[in-house]
Parts: sequence; structure tokens; C-alpha cells
Amino acid sequence: MNNKIGRNDLCPCKSGKKYKKCHGNIQDQPVLDPKIPLESAMKKRINESRIKHCIHPNKSECSVNIIRAHSIQNNRILTRIGEKGEVYMVKASPTKIRMKYNFKRVGRSVATTFTGFCGKHDTNLFLPVEVTDYSGTDQQKFMFAYRAFSFEYHKKLEAHNAHKKLGDTKPSLMKSDQYLDLAEGYDLGINDSLRHKGILDDALLNSKYDIIETVEISFDGHATIAVCSGFYLEYDIKGNQLNRLDDPKTIMKILLLNIFPQDDKMHVLFSWLKEDDAMYQGFKDQLLSLSKNEQLQMLNNMIPAYSENTVYNPTFIDAWSEKEKKQYLWRFEGTAMEVLSDTYIKSSLLNKTDYNLFQGIQT
Repeated sequence: MNNKIGRNDLCPCKSGKKYKKCHGNIQDQPVLDPKIPLESAMKKRINESRIKHCIHPNKSECSVNIIRAHSIQNNRILTRIGEKGEVYMVKASPTKIRMKYNFKRVGRSVATTFTGFCGKHDTNLFLPVEVTDYSGTDQQKFMFAYRAFSFEYHKKLEAHNAHKKLGDTKPSLMKSDQYLDLAEGYDLGINDSLRHKGILDDALLNSKYDIIETVEISFDGHATIAVCSGFYLEYDIKGNQLNRLDDPKTIMKILLLNIFPQDDKMHVLFSWLKEDDAMYQGFKDQLLSLSKNEQLQMLNNMIPAYSENTVYNPTFIDAWSEKEKKQYLWRFEGTAMEVLSDTYIKSSLLNKTDYNLFQGIQT
């Protein structure tokens, strides 16, 4: 169904201009470059939507160069997970029908990177976790959480920018309910992130590292994956609904997840703002009441359902059967493309899975 927009109405893009002088005066253009292969055209489109800026709150100290900052540490983590300079990540490739997700080799130099920090801030800000072993200090927990948030915030900004550029290329979409609903969703998501950013930035500038709550669990053994992600947990371990993504009036509360190896242990950090304790206290209590096996099973379900920013050891994944790969990618793709019911995947975090991300972990 199309929206009826009068020529003298304000343009839905929120430019403040009349529709006839804004998108109503532009002809549709091809969304993808027809002169190059489909996958190359999509990559070109994605690159055109990249945002390069430093999101550190102290702009006066920024260096000129915006770099590809690693959300998962290159030297301390990716070197342990990867092989011959590469890791596996789950990436989408276009087909004639839909996007298809597969494990793909990615070089460590570009894996998990984003253009959200200048060279100076990326180097200096994360020194407490880059050059020092993790020992569980408040500052280290904060820095892991801050980097996970920064990655997710920057990703939201780029997704919003890509959506806006799509409307600029094909202005007829301004009459599409689906396009406008997605635009509203991006706006709401960024507004929620700005609340988190304001609190985290103030804590960063004033060294108030205790403004976040972190639950740490650790396991003996050799980890074959690493995670740096932030998401709105929709259901707790018992299936109770937390964040209501279908309610635009609800203020979303982010959960930040970091998983990384150190020595012969795998560390798992769940973090959130202490002012959001009322929502996540039940999740914390449930998590800590689980056995080690149950905690790992929960992560087996949670990671493909919520975290795109995950790296995998190539040999470990290559050893999986086709059935194991198929089920994992089915869960990953289903939640990424929103084609699976939340009640089937996200509200059942203890469901048995045919794959196991933690075969080298002791319980």
C-alpha cells in the first residue's frame, strides 16, 4: 500500500523541504550498478554508506586519520583464534532469490574492523586491555563493554545511512509504508543508542568505570571462537520477555557480550548499565544458577541468534559435519533476516543444538 503525499506536503525524509522540491523532484535510479557483477555491486553500495568518524567524546584530542579499528583485539585474540593470518566469519552473499549466509575466511587485518575511531583514540583508549592481561578490574570490564557498544553504535549509524541513501537513489520509496517504517525503526534505534552513549561517554571522561554491571564466567580449555557484540536481549533464560522490539515507546536496554581466550581459559563477560539493573537482574540470577554445561548451551543458542560480530577458528569449523554447519547457519540466517519466530529461537536459550561451539572447553 502506498502513502499519498501531496506535492506541498513536507518530504518524508525529514529534510524540512516540501516534497515537490525534495524527493518528489528526483527520478529513480538503479539501486545497484548494472555494469558489474551482483556481489561486487552490493559491496560497492555498502562501501558508499560507510561512515568514517571518531565517536570518542573528546573531539579536541582526535588525530586526523580515521583507522580500521578492531572490535576484537588483533594481537591478543585474533592471533589465537586464527590460522595463517585468517579467521572464519559468517558473511552474507547475494543469490537471485535472497541473501545466503556462509562461513568465509577473512584476513585478521580486516576482521571485526570498523571506522569509528581515529588512530590516536583507538591506540590510547584501549591500552588497559591491549597491553595487559585481563585480570577483571573495573576499568578493563568497562573498556571491553565500551568497545562492544562503540562497534554496535557505529554499525547502526551506517545502517541508517545506507537506508537513507537507498531512498535518495530510489525516491519512489518515500511512498512505501515498509520503507518509512524501517526509517522510523532506525531513528528509534539510534535514539536508544544515544542514551547509552551519553552515559558511557561521561563515565569514560570521568573514569567512572563502575557505572556498568558485569557478570563474568570463565571456563577452562581452549576457546575456538571470540565475540564482541551488543544487542537488545528479547527474552531471558526462562523465556520471559525483556526488551519489546515491537513497542516504539519502550526504551531499549543494551546487553554487551564479550568472549575471548586468555592462557588456557575462556572468559565470558555480560555487561549492562547499572541503571538498567531492574531489567537484567533476573537474567543475572538465572545465568549464575546454571551449571557449566547449561551456561555453554545457552551461549550455543545466544551467539547465532544475537551476535554477527563473531570469529571462529577455521580448522574447528571445517571439522563440523554438513548437518552441524547447516543448523548453525540456519539459526544465524533466520534471526538475521527475521524469518524465524522469536519464540522458537530467542525465547528458548537452553534448547539442545546439533552443533557445539565449545568442544575444547571443560565443564
